[in-house]
Amino acid sequence: MSGSSNSKITLQKRLHVNTLITAPGTAELDWGNLYSFTTANYSMPSGFRYTPSGTNVLWGRTEYSVAFDTLTSANDGGARLTRFSQAMTVTATSVVHDGAKFDFALAPQATFFLRDESGSRLGGVAIARYDTGRNSIGATASWSGATRSSATNPAGTFDVGLGFGRQLSGSHFLERFTPHTNFEWEKSTGVERAFLIAEGMEYQITDRLGFDVSGQHFIGAGNPADHQIAFGITFSLGKLQ
Repeated sequence: MSGSSNSKITLQKRLHVNTLITAPGTAELDWGNLYSFTTANYSMPSGFRYTPSGTNVLWGRTEYSVAFDTLTSANDGGARLTRFSQAMTVTATSVVHDGAKFDFALAPQATFFLRDESGSRLGGVAIARYDTGRNSIGATASWSGATRSSATNPAGTFDVGLGFGRQLSGSHFLERFTPHTNFEWEKSTGVERAFLIAEGMEYQITDRLGFDVSGQHFIGAGNPADHQIAFGITFSLGKLQ
């Protein structure tokens, strides 16, 4: 799917595990590993997120983040080529509505290419989430356009996603686990439709440290089915102000 690996995985988790934005005045670090059983390609997505303390939308209810692949490793003509991220994605996620059960956020987003492509991709994401009891249901819709399109950088990309998660109950230990699933549909200019199905488990070790493992299945866009596994760590740096 288009966009950086980290920004996609983070967005999926916000539908059922993480809050829509980090708490005001706090920051989080994401670090992960994404491996494809189909192609043997590997990437190490990373990200940093921070929400300033404040009383208005831009300074208090907006999280600013940067995401990229620390490195990627892929087969290239029989040899393995390891390089730094192709692109960096910056996002400003603003909570428009913060209700007792329903939350809604808008997130302008820009992806800047660091190699192989020129220009950038500009767009945005709408995120809706509904919490009821131990269940969380979410949906996303996003669009991005290329400032300089190419065969590997479509002029326009639109996608919608759905996610569901349920925090387990029964004991203090079980309550740390949240099984979850996601579905994403994507259509890009000049490219066949693509689907991403993911299922996984999040384990919140402490209030500041969580682990997540999930299987991902990418189908379509004119390519054979790609089966992947993703493992991620989320660490809260706590209050920075």
